[in-house]
Amino acid sequence: MEVKLEGRYPVGQNGERLPGYTVAVACAVTGSDENRAAALRTLENFQTPASVVQIENWLAELSVLTAGRGPDGISAELLVTAFSSRLSQYPADVVRHALLRESWKWFPSWAELERVCEAKSGPRRQMIAALAKPAPEPETERRPPTQEERDRIAALIAEKFPNAPQAWRDSAAQEATSGKCIAESNTDREGALK
Repeated sequence: MEVKLEGRYPVGQNGERLPGYTVAVACAVTGSDENRAAALRTLENFQTPASVVQIENWLAELSVLTAGRGPDGISAELLVTAFSSRLSQYPADVVRHALLRESWKWFPSWAELERVCEAKSGPRRQMIAALAKPAPEPETERRPPTQEERDRIAALIAEKFPNAPQAWRDSAAQEATSGKCIAESNTDREGALK
């Protein structure tokens, strides 16, 4: 699997540059159907969210580790409820990383936590989406054209471009028949050119 990442470089309300981060935007997958299915099962196991109680414990630990006085009473309860309901949408390891492994001086806003969670879980989601799609059909086998096929293509080019210089038509015919350009099929060679 090869995950494609792109950089994001946000700008604040006053035009100041905020810290950049990367996001996963696609994933290319190769391998047999069996290996793809096994990898999909494994990755889906890593999508298990933490319990709300565990997230609340991590939030409490984070509030002790960060500077400043946190909210009290009903404000604290609302904050914990709002954050835990949103964080329960992410895998447990991602949430734990966002809350306890990231270095926060102040208690983070939801936007900051969401950015970290999206950056950590995005590659996994792209891998799962790519593995869930059926494997692409194998590419068609191709072969070099025969001399008869080369002559037929040159005749078609001459017929379609009668006013073009002969050197241009020869160059176009050469380019059109270079390399392995004829698809192998069950039809005869004449049928493939018609």
